[in-house]
Amino acid sequence: MNKISLLVICLMATFIMSGLVTPIGLLTASAAEQYGVEITLIASQFSFFIGGVFIGYIMSFFIFDYMKMKPAISLVYILLLVAVLIIQYLPSYPMLPALLLLIGVCASIAACAGGTMITRLWEGNIRQSVLVAQDAMFNGGGVVFAWLSISFLNKDFSWSTTYVVVGGLAFLVVLLGLLSSFRDAENVTRNEEQTTIVTEWNAGFILIGLSLLLFLLAKIALFVWAPQFVEQKFSVGSAESAQFMSNIFSSAFFGSVAGTWLVSRVKVHYVLYSLVVLAMLSTWLFTQSDNFSTMLTLAFLFGISISATYNSYVAFALTFVNTPTHKHIAYLLLVGGLGSALGPVLSSKVVEMQGSVDAAVSMCMLVYLLVFIVLLLANYCNYLKDRTSA
Repeated sequence: MNKISLLVICLMATFIMSGLVTPIGLLTASAAEQYGVEITLIASQFSFFIGGVFIGYIMSFFIFDYMKMKPAISLVYILLLVAVLIIQYLPSYPMLPALLLLIGVCASIAACAGGTMITRLWEGNIRQSVLVAQDAMFNGGGVVFAWLSISFLNKDFSWSTTYVVVGGLAFLVVLLGLLSSFRDAENVTRNEEQTTIVTEWNAGFILIGLSLLLFLLAKIALFVWAPQFVEQKFSVGSAESAQFMSNIFSSAFFGSVAGTWLVSRVKVHYVLYSLVVLAMLSTWLFTQSDNFSTMLTLAFLFGISISATYNSYVAFALTFVNTPTHKHIAYLLLVGGLGSALGPVLSSKVVEMQGSVDAAVSMCMLVYLLVFIVLLLANYCNYLKDRTSA
């Protein structure tokens, strides 16, 4: 029963992160109206949240060297709850950046804690399944919190009401944590044993991180430019491009659920290779399609390719080290966040240079090819390591 409680705590970290990230685009207009500022100014304020996420990932390299999981998770979630309550009940535009920064820091530390606990509590195929289940929780959270946000806004609730719900979930996790034992989720039970724990770094593991960075760069770049690509290429409106994106996210959710089952029966690197190839193939087909109905079908295909990829990467990367630590999880989260941040910037530069949105989609296809090459190189490095140690 205790292990089930810890499983819920781990998965809720991803669900809570989804509740903070996925509704941002839906909330900006309402927030701008509440504070009486331009929507572009509000959108820019959420960059403090993203910055906080980066800071939290960096802090995760060190914080768990000095704090145990239980007090760390309780502290960051209580701080998160306090921050969203201040935004809700003491609205102040000058305070918003600092509060969003704090929320980002807390959410990312909790996400790292959840991923680290999974690596300590489970091994083999079970670990792979639980890690991939985090993708399902994130994608499912996107559906749930988008619906909640629209419902609250239609009832003229404050934009931050959605975040209050997220804060309430964080508080429930704190209560569940107080009733649970984290002994099995800690690396060691005696201080003198801590000196024997060394974080292992090798070329294969680092290259997997690079491949993950490139994958998320292409994924986010496609999210940015795909709607405009569809509208310009097929002379359709925003409703049709929204349907295209909806197809992607719907299939991503169901694909991540199926992926949770699949990696319990198939080695995760086979799943990962297949998803990367599928992403490359579907992106290439985007550039070749001359029919909008076909594009809607291809959107489902691309959605499957991104459905369980992130945590398949995590699960595969952790097979490259003998004893995973919080530093490994923090590294993968950090490079993933960096890739997501670089996607809009680099793709915008490509569009500016080529003068065409089509160039961004073609760039994504080439990046996916590079992703696959780096994956193969990482696997080769791991093969050489195993051969040398043998």
